[in-house]
Amino acid sequence: MAFWLAPMYAPGAEQSRQNAMLGISIALTVIAMICVAMRIYTRAYIVRNIGLEDWTMMLAATFTMILLLQLIVSAKKFKMGFSGYALTSEEMIGSVQLGLAIIVVYKMCVTLIKISILFIYLRIAVTKRFERLCKGTILLLMVWQMIVTIIVPAQCIPLRKVWDFTGEVKGKCINVNAFYYTTSMFHILMDLWILALPIQLVRSIPRPYKEKLGLIFVFGLGILSTIASIVRFSSLTRLSSSKDPFFDSLPINTWSIVEVCIGIVCASVPTLRPLFSQAQRNRTREALKIGYPSGRDLKPVPHNRIISISAFSMADLKNSTVSESTLTGGEEEYELQQNRPPPVPPKDFNVRWSDRTKPLNSNPISPIRKG
Repeated sequence: MAFWLAPMYAPGAEQSRQNAMLGISIALTVIAMICVAMRIYTRAYIVRNIGLEDWTMMLAATFTMILLLQLIVSAKKFKMGFSGYALTSEEMIGSVQLGLAIIVVYKMCVTLIKISILFIYLRIAVTKRFERLCKGTILLLMVWQMIVTIIVPAQCIPLRKVWDFTGEVKGKCINVNAFYYTTSMFHILMDLWILALPIQLVRSIPRPYKEKLGLIFVFGLGILSTIASIVRFSSLTRLSSSKDPFFDSLPINTWSIVEVCIGIVCASVPTLRPLFSQAQRNRTREALKIGYPSGRDLKPVPHNRIISISAFSMADLKNSTVSESTLTGGEEEYELQQNRPPPVPPKDFNVRWSDRTKPLNSNPISPIRKG
């Protein structure tokens, strides 16, 4: 007696979609790792100013590699993406157990990427309000990740009830669907919040309109990762109501690593401008000078406050005169100190170095004419 098989269960179809998932995952991970490597090279050897956002991104890249290895093991050892009818009980149990680890690592990746972006925001924070918002968001993300890391392996008591397909294990479980819906929606809302955070800042900086658009475009690259997160959420809704969850687990895992890799690329590409632009490289190095040979009262630009991430140097933003009331609508107003070298003497005069280093209240410098 012949049985009719749906096209998705046809011989070779499940293996083909699994191979496609692995190909996409490996290719995107390689691209993301190349972007991170170029970013670290740029920040460490060209700009020479590696910061917390770079260390955080390296940690995110490490967890991304772990995520890729987990997906490969799940596919090759436990037949991820195959129908439950084609799996043994050992493969089902292994797939569920590894799936819990995949969820924790995936959430860690997206959290670290968001924190890395917020550390970049802190580099350009010119108002206390903006700085507090960034730090508060970072703290919220950290606390949320800790909660997720605790709840995922403790969603059932005892935990083995998660992979009990016979109903023999007695215990209690949380509403898993509600939990995963909440965590996914949280990260989508955080994506939108992080995209919206710098809008007021960009609108208020004293730069040409075209440069503001360029900066908005740079910050707006994260919308690509948000789109991938929304598509992943739609896969989650299908999985939660699926009659064959083992088969339908493949799309959500695919979109998980797609979202992570796109997020890494979008957060890293803007930092690569000094690698390809000699002018940007020179501006960034000039901004990172320790000090100037003259002008006793001049102070160097702090290294932890400069980063080149856009079509114009962030040093220009930090050295611009900006009022907090302009940026936030508050009453307090202040001006950022302008760190500029003293005027260059007329070219037909020479000034002795010993005279340039005298105190500012000393006798006027006597010029010595050439010849």
